[in-house]
Amino acid sequence: MESTVLFRDRQELQSADLNNAQDFARASIDHVVKDTIDGGKCYVGFTASKTAAAEVTLTAGRLYAGGQVFARDEDVVLDLFNALPLVTKKRVAIVAFGQTVDTDVQPRDFLIDAQLGTTEPQSVAMENHRRAELSVVAGTESPDPSYPPTDANVTVIAYVNLDTAGILSIEPWVPTQCPNLRLVANRVTALEVWRGQISGQVDTLRTDLSALADRMQAYATKIEVVDLTEQLEELRRKVYEPGAYIYYGTDHFLDETGTDATKPGYDAFLNEGVRFPTAGSATSTLALLNPNNTFVTVNNGFVLPKYGHGLRMNLAGYSGEVRMAQYSFETTEIRQLFRTRERRRYGATREVCSNATWWRQGTYDLAANIFTRNGETWEVTNGIPDVMPNGQRIPNGNVHWIRLRQFWIDTYQEPYWDRVTTTTTLNGQQVAQTFLNSQDGWLSQVGLYFSRKAASGDVHVLLCETGSVSGGAGLPSLVETQVPITPTYLVAGRRYALVLVTTGDHYVAMTNTDNGVVQGTFFVSTDGAFFAGNLVDDLKLRLYFAQFERSRLSIELTPLQLAGGILDIDILNEGITPPACRTDFEVQVNGAWVPLDGAPNGPNLTGLPAILPFRVTLTGTTDLMPGFGLSNSQVIVSRPKTTFTWVGETKTLGSPTTSIKIITDLQAYEEAKHDCAVTLRTGATLATTETADVVQDETLPNGTIRRTSVFNMTATSKYEVRIVGSTTTAADLFLVSELIEFAQS
Repeated sequence: MESTVLFRDRQELQSADLNNAQDFARASIDHVVKDTIDGGKCYVGFTASKTAAAEVTLTAGRLYAGGQVFARDEDVVLDLFNALPLVTKKRVAIVAFGQTVDTDVQPRDFLIDAQLGTTEPQSVAMENHRRAELSVVAGTESPDPSYPPTDANVTVIAYVNLDTAGILSIEPWVPTQCPNLRLVANRVTALEVWRGQISGQVDTLRTDLSALADRMQAYATKIEVVDLTEQLEELRRKVYEPGAYIYYGTDHFLDETGTDATKPGYDAFLNEGVRFPTAGSATSTLALLNPNNTFVTVNNGFVLPKYGHGLRMNLAGYSGEVRMAQYSFETTEIRQLFRTRERRRYGATREVCSNATWWRQGTYDLAANIFTRNGETWEVTNGIPDVMPNGQRIPNGNVHWIRLRQFWIDTYQEPYWDRVTTTTTLNGQQVAQTFLNSQDGWLSQVGLYFSRKAASGDVHVLLCETGSVSGGAGLPSLVETQVPITPTYLVAGRRYALVLVTTGDHYVAMTNTDNGVVQGTFFVSTDGAFFAGNLVDDLKLRLYFAQFERSRLSIELTPLQLAGGILDIDILNEGITPPACRTDFEVQVNGAWVPLDGAPNGPNLTGLPAILPFRVTLTGTTDLMPGFGLSNSQVIVSRPKTTFTWVGETKTLGSPTTSIKIITDLQAYEEAKHDCAVTLRTGATLATTETADVVQDETLPNGTIRRTSVFNMTATSKYEVRIVGSTTTAADLFLVSELIEFAQS
C-alpha cells in the first residue's frame, strides 16, 4: 500500500483511522488493477445462459472500471419478455455498470453523553459494497437487426438475439472480457510458436524490400513498349515510303530474314546489325580452376556459394495420417524444366545498335536468337518469343537486356523455362501439398513426416509451380525425413506444389494448425488429375531454404585462351541473378581484376592477350545469392576480321524498274578509318554489277551516318543488294544497323 495508518499504545482510536486503513488498501488495489491489469472497462464471469423462453441468467462476476472492481456474488436473472419484438427480430445488449452501495443495516449504540455513559441505538449500514449492476439495452426491431448503441459508461457483457417467441441465441462479447493470466500465457506460447514458424520469412524482409525497390525503378509496362515500337515502325514506313513504288522493305538485321548467307562472297556476322566476321575463335565451357573449392557448392553442374539449410516454413502439430496407397495407381509423364540462361558479351565488336529496340515488336524470337547454343534444338520453334512454364505467353516480356558500348548482357527473367526440357515417367500413387512462397530464395531441403513406413517403395518428391517448434496435443513420435534437393529458385508471390509419388504403402502425417502459414491445400490424384482438395488438413512438412555463409564471393575459373589474341568474349550459361544481387564476370589485365563492363570501365583488350585469367564474383545477401551453371555453358573468345561482305535475298519484282534506292544506317562510322559501299547485282542471272549513281550522307542526332545510295539502270526485274565494309584496325569497328530499300516504277 502507498499509505498506512499508524497506531500506538494508549493512543485514542477514532473512526476515521479505521476507515482510512480500509480506504488506503482499496486505493492501492485500484492502482494495481488500473496500472497493471486494465485501466479501462472489462469483465470477468457473468456467463449468460438461456434458462427460459425469454429469460437469461448470468453467473457471478466482476466488473473492472478505471481500476475499481465491482462484484456480483450471486446469479442474476434478467427477464426479456418486455423486449421481445412484435413482428420480426431484435438484438438486445446485456450491459454492466458499477455502483457503490451501503448494505448490511444493523442497530448500533451511539454514545450521546460521555460523562453519564448514555447511549442511543441507531440502525446503520455496516458494509460498503462496489456492486456490478446488470441491465438490458434494446435495439431496433428488424429482419436483420443491428447491434444496439450503448453508452460509454456501461460495459457490454453479451448480445441476445430475440424473435417473437423468445431467445434465439446468446453471443458473449469477447472484446470486453478481461483475459486471465493463464490464458495470456497460453497465447504468448502460441505467438512464440508462430514466431518460430514465421521468423524465417520475416527476417528476410530487408532483402525482399531491396529486391522490390530494384525491380520498380523506371519500368514501363510491356504492353506500352510493344505498342510504342509498333507505332514507331508505322511512322518510319510512312516517312520513307515513296509516292509510287514497285517494292518497299526494311531489314533490322535481327535474324536471318532478308539475308542470303549461301551466296558466293558472303562473309559477315549478323548480330543486331551487320558486323565484321570472326578471324579466329575458340569455344570452351565454364569450369572451376579449383574443383575442390570449399567455398562453393556444386549441384549437377550448378554453382552456388556454400550454404546451410535455414528453416523458413514449418507446419507443426498433428491431426492424423493419410495412407497414400488408398489412392489409384497411375503412370504419369513428368516434364522437367531447366534453368534459363544469361548471356554476357564484351569486346570491340559490341558497338551498341539502335535496332535492339525492335525485339519488342514480337515479330522476332528474341530468346531463340540470343540464348541458343550451336547445334541445339529447342522445343519452341514456332516463333513465339516467350512462353511461361504455366503456358502464359508474353511477347518478349521476360527478356531483359542491357546494351552499353563494348558490353551486352541478356537475362531471361523467368528462372525456369520450357524451351529446353526432358521427360520421364513415374508410377505410383500421388498426393500433393500446395503452398504460397512469400520470399525469393533457393529451396534446398524438404522435411517430410511419415507416420508409418512400408518395408519398400521409394518416394519421389517433385516441385511444381501452380498458377524449432513443439507439436500439438496427441503428436505421435514422428521423425522428420529430410530430403535434400538440388537448390531450386522460388519466386516470391507464386504458388508451388510438392508432389509425392510412391508405389509403397506409406502413411503421411497431417496437420490442421498452420494453414495460415502454408496458404495452400492438400490434394490427391486420380487418373492424373488432382481433385478433392482437403480444406482442413495439410501435409505436415518443413521447407528449408539456402542460408549462405557470406554475401560476396569471387570464384576463379579456368583461363580464357586464344592463339593470336582475344578481342571479344561471349559467355552463355545457365544462371539466375535474383533482384538486388549481382553476377560479375571478371578478367585479369595487367595484374588487376576488371569486370566485363561497359566502356570505359571494362578491360582494355586492344593488346590482344592470348591468355586471360578469369573469375566470377557473386554479390547478394546471406538470404539470397546468385548462381551460375557450368554444365552446358559456352564461352567463345574471338577477334574480328577487318572486312565484311553482306548479301541480301534476291528480289524478283512484279514489273521492271529503272530506279532503286537503298538507305543504310552506319553506326560508329568514322570516314577516316572506315569504308562502306553498297552495290547491286542485277539481271536474270545477277551477273551485272551496278554501282550507285548518287551517294548522300546525313548525320543523325545520335551520330549515325544515314547513307542513301541511288541506282539508275536499265530496266530490270531481279536484283540483290551487297554491302561491303572495311576498317583500318580490328579494335575500331562499325556496323550496319538498318536497311531500307525500294524500287520505283
